[in-house]
Amino acid sequence: MAKSISGLVIAAVVVAGFAIGIPQTAQGASCTSTLNTCAARCRKDNPTDRNCVSDHCSPKFETCKSSGCWQQGGRYGNVLTCNLTRQ
Repeated sequence: MAKSISGLVIAAVVVAGFAIGIPQTAQGASCTSTLNTCAARCRKDNPTDRNCVSDHCSPKFETCKSSGCWQQGGRYGNVLTCNLTRQ
């Protein structure tokens, strides 16, 4: 019984951490690969917006190159991913 309660407490802490915006770590990911994902999403989600990548993804890419973190947009949960390779 105590073991299952402690497991529930750990699960609740993990879920709460994501809910309050603790940055996630993306092992093996890079700013460039995240830029490519963003560009693909732009083409899929906004096929007629020719400036989506330059207006939305490129500024995030520049920030990522200096910080190693990428902040997703609201459509993708506003997830902050850090420890990206800065390339």
